[in-house]
Amino acid sequence: WKMVLQQKSQIIVMLTQCNEKRRVKCDHYWPFTEEPIAYGDITVEMISEEEQDDWACRHFRINYADEMQDVMHFNYTAWPDHGVPTANAAESILQFVHMVRQQATKSKGPMIIHCR
Repeated sequence: WKMVLQQKSQIIVMLTQCNEKRRVKCDHYWPFTEEPIAYGDITVEMISEEEQDDWACRHFRINYADEMQDVMHFNYTAWPDHGVPTANAAESILQFVHMVRQQATKSKGPMIIHCR
């Protein structure tokens, strides 16, 4: 979260699930509920969460000292653990990319994209 604040990023794109085939692939680094959680000096609050079959979209509010920043978290959950998505997944991926791009036009700062 410190990097998000330092870079003034307003969009995080995550291309994995936290757990795949009973293995931890990525730490769950955000609150599970709307209850704010402190990560050191930084407090993260989930404002909203929308889950679809292949992705989730979350809105977070980050607070540090007297600084507040809203962040959108786009999580594509249908990318296979190994390999590439099937041709049938193309429509889902394109919808996800379109959703992220729409938000990116309103955003300042670099987009953070990660898989692990």
